[in-house]
Parts: sequence; structure tokens; C-alpha cells
Amino acid sequence: MTWPLLKASNIHKAYGDNEVLKGVDLEVHKGEVQCVIGPSGSGKSTLLRCLNRLEVPDQGYVYLDGEPIGFGWVGDDLCELRPAALARQRERMGMVFQSFNLFGHLTALENVTLAPRLVNAEPERQVVARARELLARVGLADKADHRPDQLSGGQQQRVAIARALAMQPEVMLFDEPTSALDPELVGEVLGVMSELARDGMTMVIVTHEMSFAADVSDKVVFMDGGQVVEVGTPDQVFRHAQHARTASFLTRVL
Repeated sequence: MTWPLLKASNIHKAYGDNEVLKGVDLEVHKGEVQCVIGPSGSGKSTLLRCLNRLEVPDQGYVYLDGEPIGFGWVGDDLCELRPAALARQRERMGMVFQSFNLFGHLTALENVTLAPRLVNAEPERQVVARARELLARVGLADKADHRPDQLSGGQQQRVAIARALAMQPEVMLFDEPTSALDPELVGEVLGVMSELARDGMTMVIVTHEMSFAADVSDKVVFMDGGQVVEVGTPDQVFRHAQHARTASFLTRVL
């Protein structure tokens, strides 16, 4: 039996009286790409943020390679980790947000090298060499010395992807990475993500891009009302949906 690389178990999250997640389970195996789809307000982004504990679940646990995120064992007791130890766990999961969150005063190269230098204290030459390789990988080798205000939205998001990859994560999390882009720029970002999928990167992607989800996913996860309603291959979900809520959603968006 192969254990999942990433596992969410019975995740609940509420904001006041608004119960956003209602006992969500998710399993992602190494090298697998899962796209999470569903209507706005269904809890997709909250789930993604719970996976790396940017949001703290009210109930349930997330495990990365069997290790509970945010917790460590002290004897037989599971205790909440201090911030520094949690940060080390988070390094194993790269995250790309809707907004690019680049440092405006730094060049593309400096944005990509910042975390490995400051967090991991890696040698400068090593960090810069890897950053240049990553910028080339996302098609921006010639933009290394450009600041964010000199780049298009699609280019900024590709720098953000390179920045997340610079920490050499085991899993990449994408929270609607194309939603802030003009339509003509969406393809260049999805192209980079498709290449990562072909290279075997484990990814969980919240997206409204149904064609992309159908093309790259090993599994599609449909969420509605804070619950996982249906999980299956793209063919199973998009062509042979088993649940009325899934079918209704897809009828509206396809």
C-alpha cells in the first residue's frame, strides 16, 4: 500500500457562524496533480490555505509524508509546534497565490533568491545559479534584472512560481493562479504549470480553468458547500459526473 504524500483528514473551518469547511478529506500521492473545482464560496481556497496551515483548522489534521503539519510528537503527546518549526514544515510546500506578492523593489532574480538565502542560508553562488535555472524554466531568463513593475502580470506570476520552486518543495499549491490575469496572459502561466505536471511535480491546484483541469489532472476534486462532493479522473468528473451538484455546476460553466 502506498501512503499519500499529502493527506487532509476531517478538516473543519469556520469564521464565526460561517462554517466554510465541513469535514473535508483529501489524499494526494507523490507525482499526482489534483485540480480542485467548484463554485465561489465552496471552500476551495480555505482548504488550500489549511493544507499549509496559513489557516488553522478548527478540527482535523493535515499530514505531509505522514508528519502532522503544525504538530510534533513529544513522547506520546502531539503538541503544537513553535513558529520556527512550523516554518520549516511549510518550506516543504510551495504556494502560489492569486496575487503575485512579489517585492516591488527587488528584481526578478532577487525575488527568487531571497528565501533560500535568508531562510536556508545557502551559498550565494548556489542560490543564484538555481534561480537563473528556474527563471529559464518559466521562460524568463532574459528578465532576471527586471523589477515587477517592468513585467506583465503573466510574467510576474511566472516569477512567483519560480520563487516557490526555489525552496525545492515536495508539493506545490496553487490558489487560482490565473484569476488576476488578463485573458491573453492566462495561457503562459498555465503552460508553465503544465510543464511542471509533465515533470512529475506533486500539485494541488484550485482553478476555474476547466480545460486546463481536464488536461493536466490525475484527479479532479469537486467541492460545494464546504464539502468534497465528488472525486475522480477528469473523464469521470467532466463526462460522467455521479452527483447532481457536480453535473449542475459543470452545465453552468462548460
